[in-house]
Amino acid sequence: MSETGSTVQILDVSVAAFDLLPTGLIEDGQIVPIIGDGTLESDLRKASAQDADVLIAVSGKDAANAMSAQIAHHILGVPRVICRLSDPVLKEMYEGLELTTVSPTGLVSDLILSAANG
Repeated sequence: MSETGSTVQILDVSVAAFDLLPTGLIEDGQIVPIIGDGTLESDLRKASAQDADVLIAVSGKDAANAMSAQIAHHILGVPRVICRLSDPVLKEMYEGLELTTVSPTGLVSDLILSAANG
């Protein structure tokens, strides 16, 4: 996303997570690492989520992603929220709450079925 000219702010509780980011993009200001918890409204505000066009919640925990996405969309008014959910049942439930969800489990299943029928 930073390659399209967007500024990407990454919120994570672990400073070590930022070691995985491209240092050149951080130095250029295209990626802005912010220490914080995406399930807290105060930390989302610290990351200026309320001003974002898109918020993408992709931690390794479904509950945290769902909480972050709901706060962003329903409280902060972020117009487009994408939420990673591994559990297909949760995926369907949160889609009913105006959240766009992506399921790695579903994507892998679709790829396997496509390859098997290919």
